[in-house]
Amino acid sequence: MTTFAPLTLRGLPRETAARQPLCADIDGFSLHAAVRIEAHDYKQLEQLCRYITRPALSDERVQLDAAGQVELKLKTPWRDETTHLVMSLLEFMQRLAVLVLRRRPHPLTAASGS
Repeated sequence: MTTFAPLTLRGLPRETAARQPLCADIDGFSLHAAVRIEAHDYKQLEQLCRYITRPALSDERVQLDAAGQVELKLKTPWRDETTHLVMSLLEFMQRLAVLVLRRRPHPLTAASGS
């Protein structure tokens, strides 16, 4: 399989946010372990569920440019000031396909031989 390196577009540098306790930001993923909801706060629970089940890409941030390439606007600029990724339609589809988990048999059913 051929690997592709997307064209990156850079903007102005941004200031890095101060780290909060119980938060981690690793390889583009962030975890906020300080988030908690009271037992009967259903409105906040619904808001959290909507947040964690949102789609990975917003329709507003993905578009085709005049050359027919996919232009993906990043939600926040990267540390190297990259604001957009530009790639071919095929490369974009390959990158999306990697995000889909491969089905695996459940370990208990696989061990029982059924």
